[in-house]
Amino acid sequence: MIIPTMFLLLTSVFFLMHIIPGDPVRLAYGDEMPEEFIQDIRHRMGLDRPIHEQYIEYMKRFIRGDLGISFTYKIPVRYKMLERYPTTLELTLGGIILAVFLGVPLGILAALKKGGAIDHIIRIMSLYLYSNPSFWLALLFQLYLGVVLGIFPISGRFNLIGRVPHVTGIILFDSLLAQDFQVFWGNFRYMFMPWLTIGIVRVPMLSRISRASMLNVFGEDYMTTARAKGLREWLVVYRHGLRNAILPIITSIGGSFTWLLGGTVIIEKIFSLPGMGSLLMDGLMGRDFAMIQGIVGIYAIIVVLTNTFIDVCYAAADPRVKF
Repeated sequence: MIIPTMFLLLTSVFFLMHIIPGDPVRLAYGDEMPEEFIQDIRHRMGLDRPIHEQYIEYMKRFIRGDLGISFTYKIPVRYKMLERYPTTLELTLGGIILAVFLGVPLGILAALKKGGAIDHIIRIMSLYLYSNPSFWLALLFQLYLGVVLGIFPISGRFNLIGRVPHVTGIILFDSLLAQDFQVFWGNFRYMFMPWLTIGIVRVPMLSRISRASMLNVFGEDYMTTARAKGLREWLVVYRHGLRNAILPIITSIGGSFTWLLGGTVIIEKIFSLPGMGSLLMDGLMGRDFAMIQGIVGIYAIIVVLTNTFIDVCYAAADPRVKF
């Protein structure tokens, strides 16, 4: 299903961008440029060709890995994306790790305390967090954690020019590899609020799914047998319960990753992070066809690969799963 999915997505993005009114060349070079110059640029970029010829050429280039030249930055799109993707990946990974480490244990705890005060508190807090949009939480965190308390910087990135080698592009990993803990802590302080913002909105979903999955297995015979053998409760819950309830949780984690990857657009703008989300917003504002189509295409590939990885995790987590 990868090929038809990618084909439909790239086709829809291409034609939607050409339906939007406005001239991307005029937006890139300004209204003061003479018409002859604008027409020459349009000709060199192939924008004066029939729409079906542009579409065929675009699909051929994408298959070859050529994402085109950015109207805004005047450089190949892939160079700009390689510069920006580590920030988005770092933001997404940090958010999903925080969501998993908070959401799954809370869901298990709520299942263990079903019907009790702790269960009701977790459910109410989950509903409250789920009801708050991420951009609103971002502003609240900036106000209270950044301005009022002054614990974390409210925007931007830690300045590390020349401090650590560029290995993965992800500052948190590169600083650990270089054993530069000053850079690690500085980057952690700048990224904590963005991580908290995008991660905390997925905690309710993960906790609810974890709770439901654990409740489904608690009544099984093998759980009763494990308790009858005298095993400690934490062994019964994690070795027998969680392993059999893990498949829906894996699905939710994979869906959360792809959701967070797309949800970084607004968060990167609010916290002034130079990632692919802010790059996509700039492309939309300037009608940068090549930039928008390239980013959306790469996002689509990541989503498809993530879903494939989830299927592999199914088989690894539960040997009964066969493809």
